[in-house]
Amino acid sequence: MQDDMSYVIPAREIDGTIPDGIRGIFLRAGPARNELAGQPFGHWFDGDGGVSSFRIENGQVHYRCSFVKTPKYLDESAAQKVVYRSYGHNAPGGFFKNFHLPANCANTSVVYHGGKLLALFEGGRPWRLDLDTLQTMGEEDFDGALRPRETYSAHGKVHPDTGDYINFGMAASLTGPRVDLFRVAPDGRMAKRGSVKVDRMAFCHDNAMTKNFLILMVMPVSFKRPLNVMLARETIDQNMEYQPELGMKVYVVALEDFSLVRTFEVDPFTFAHCSNAWEDRGELFVDVLELNQQQGEEAKAQYRDIFHQPFPATGKMQRYRFNIQTGAVSPENLPNDLPCEFPQWDWRRTGRPSRYIYTAGICQNDTPGFYNALQRIDLSNGEVKVFDAGCGRFVSEGIFVPRKPDSPESDGYLLSAVYDANTQKSELLILDADSLSEPIATVRLRNHIPHGFHGGWSPL
Repeated sequence: MQDDMSYVIPAREIDGTIPDGIRGIFLRAGPARNELAGQPFGHWFDGDGGVSSFRIENGQVHYRCSFVKTPKYLDESAAQKVVYRSYGHNAPGGFFKNFHLPANCANTSVVYHGGKLLALFEGGRPWRLDLDTLQTMGEEDFDGALRPRETYSAHGKVHPDTGDYINFGMAASLTGPRVDLFRVAPDGRMAKRGSVKVDRMAFCHDNAMTKNFLILMVMPVSFKRPLNVMLARETIDQNMEYQPELGMKVYVVALEDFSLVRTFEVDPFTFAHCSNAWEDRGELFVDVLELNQQQGEEAKAQYRDIFHQPFPATGKMQRYRFNIQTGAVSPENLPNDLPCEFPQWDWRRTGRPSRYIYTAGICQNDTPGFYNALQRIDLSNGEVKVFDAGCGRFVSEGIFVPRKPDSPESDGYLLSAVYDANTQKSELLILDADSLSEPIATVRLRNHIPHGFHGGWSPL
């Protein structure tokens, strides 16, 4: 990605017309530098984080992009070589150069909450950026409430009733592994902390949230030989393995006081992302994008080199019902036509029953090298609608924006950043979220945005 770009795309240069109701900032984050001095990093997760923003108002778009100026980015830029340990590669120098957590790449997600724009990376603390300029302001510790070596996930969620941002982070301690829990008030202040003990240090990327509970699904993807990682004999990626024989537990935590309410056991599976969740008459309903063992193993290999794969990791939507009173667990298949990832929903419905799921997916259009379609799943009747982005065109996670603050669910727009391999440039695509038909507006950029992970939306 080019650094510190800023320019306006006026209405006359936009294909179609941006609807009057769309006024806000669409955000994207991801690994934006994946090699250094001609040497590729060891894993897609190791790329230096870059943030793109699309400020949409008055029918035009002000586009900006900037790298997050972490120590990793700055020091390795100056040295023009790998200096820090990352998820998929070790730093030169053996044990003494690698006796630390992976470097914080600030590359996974981005959120604007409590007046703070934060670039998130679950292996460390968030990095704060200026919303208007995207200039890096420094590591965010919430006035000391987040300690130096604590982690803060890339998948926090805003509670629609309280406005609190609920997040978590994996941690190790002398008493065993745990999940730290955080509640950040609408004013950006850390309002509450807590923790729950878990069985193992595991790869735990996402969570689900209902009105009263946080659901942590801790899958058996964890260190196989921890000593080899500590001694720098293996990278973290090489040591992380799916171990179904360890079993899988689901921890249900009360949002009110972060107390553990119940632990469930489920048949093991791998996943990266949840969709929405809610509760009804003593049962929790959690929609998750599940990968079977073969898909999980393929995903691990693909993420090491996402740019040279026939297709990226995909799975299927699955619903789990957890009965808090009886401890019963009931899985059920959800409809989807495409192999998919990156599930999204109308965030106004977070923690409440929702009808629609939006995903990135792969359709058969002869260019499956990355996600090339968007999908809308209607959970009420099983209807699936697909938008094929076209040959050589690759989508990002779709973000739903309501037409009006009080519009019904699905009455709004789906925003996605699209990379066009034919022009080697990117676009902002605005679709009708109900029909997923031809784009309402296409905003063509002068540059490309590297394939990334997650985004967000903040109304103005």
